[in-house]
Amino acid sequence: MANPMPGDCTRRMAVCAAALCLAVALSASALGAAALGAAAQDAPSALKLYRYASDGFAASFPSEPRMQTKNIPIEKGSVELRSYRAEADPAAIFVGVCDYGASIAGREPDSVLEGAKNAALANSGSHLVSETKLTLGIYPGAGYEAESGAAHFSARLYLVGTTLYQTLVVYPLGKPYAESTRFLDSFQLIARTRN
Repeated sequence: MANPMPGDCTRRMAVCAAALCLAVALSASALGAAALGAAAQDAPSALKLYRYASDGFAASFPSEPRMQTKNIPIEKGSVELRSYRAEADPAAIFVGVCDYGASIAGREPDSVLEGAKNAALANSGSHLVSETKLTLGIYPGAGYEAESGAAHFSARLYLVGTTLYQTLVVYPLGKPYAESTRFLDSFQLIARTRN
């Protein structure tokens, strides 16, 4: 198989970020319809650490997340997005994982993260509110806050070798999720096992 063009690699990363943000946006619409008129819960939900060695991460969710896989078509084949989703009124909480193997070797991490962020913003119909550079140990990352007409997005992206990890919290505007930062901060890498 021929090596993809550098732009194709960036598009692959962007497609995964965009697909996860699109899933989040759809959840925001569904949650927003139910939660916009309801008061946010007074007491924060308890978070529990869940470990996913097959994808090499652990994160604290309000309940056991549902894992879904989706093959996303790109110019040359497809990429698999594995998303872990839980809900806590009024929020939807996600971790997404996309693996790219050797096809992104040599790519500049900042440009990959920037492309993923921009595609996610475009596909969720949101605009950037703030952003920051992050690291997860030795790995580069990016964090951002964004808003659409109905929802607020808090996201962090990390490029770990050839794997893009995405953590996202979305909630209706004006109905913040009290545990957003705690969830985002809970994300950690663990030893990865292959099936």
